[in-house]
Amino acid sequence: MIPNRLIFIWLGPKFPWSGGIAIRSAYQVHKPQSIWLVHEGMEQQGDGWDLIKDIEGLEVIPVQDSHFDGLNDDGLCLKLFHTLKAPASRANLLRLALLYKYGGVYLDTDVIVVKPFDDLLQLEGFIGVEPVALPAGLFKSVNPFRWIYCGLQFAFREFCARLPGGYKLFRLAECGFSAAVNNAVIGAEPGNATIHDAFQFIKSMPEKERLKRFRLGTRLMQNVTHNRSSDSMTVFPASFFYPLGPEISAHWFKAKTNNKLDKLILKNTRIVHWYNSVEGRFLKTKVSAQWVEQHPTTAFSALAKEVVGTLKK
Repeated sequence: MIPNRLIFIWLGPKFPWSGGIAIRSAYQVHKPQSIWLVHEGMEQQGDGWDLIKDIEGLEVIPVQDSHFDGLNDDGLCLKLFHTLKAPASRANLLRLALLYKYGGVYLDTDVIVVKPFDDLLQLEGFIGVEPVALPAGLFKSVNPFRWIYCGLQFAFREFCARLPGGYKLFRLAECGFSAAVNNAVIGAEPGNATIHDAFQFIKSMPEKERLKRFRLGTRLMQNVTHNRSSDSMTVFPASFFYPLGPEISAHWFKAKTNNKLDKLILKNTRIVHWYNSVEGRFLKTKVSAQWVEQHPTTAFSALAKEVVGTLKK
């Protein structure tokens, strides 16, 4: 069984308001036994911190070298953690180390939990796929037609992301995209075999490859799971954690979507991962309490207000 412990990571000074929404929604909806916020130099102040500072069972834990002990990786992940500069790349390693040593459910800070997932804790591990145009396996292909098809998929997805109601059109064509795992949501019991395989895969990688973007994140987990379930890691369809996939997630932030939550959130959706990449690409600003107040007719605002509204009661 997977411990009913939720793990969040923040490697920066100011914890964002959207991260506070993530943790608060997880606490209110899923009701975990404990929540770990593992950080590096985080200040315990600000609007994000204010949303979570009174949560019962919240443990604020500084990153420690000992988190990387006992991974059977010859100390490689700890060395990489101190070598890498990008917070996202470092967090990729840290989440795997924490899950392997202690077990629990790791969640990115750009999520909102909408339904409890206690039933998933009965598994040895779980992860979910998202519809992508550029899966890890494509990089091994020399077939020019596969790359042309990939370019067409990018263009179609961009069109659907910007078209009002375009998520409906994308869902009709989603089966034509590759279903590839994303590491924004991972559950694992201590010593999980798939995560052990991930450490072994990292050891087998050329040294320069380990330092490249995405290699230790989604692409690593795609390589070790092959995007299908095993005894140690159940792979769930996109509807569980990624009801709107990459780029299409822009529809969470479009006007007049607040009354369409029953269409955007699917029957078996437990967690909405909204992809903070949309902040830069589509919103040109960070999501905040002020943004939500200024854009009340968006689906994201409707979900965030449910979290904050429950807090105020």
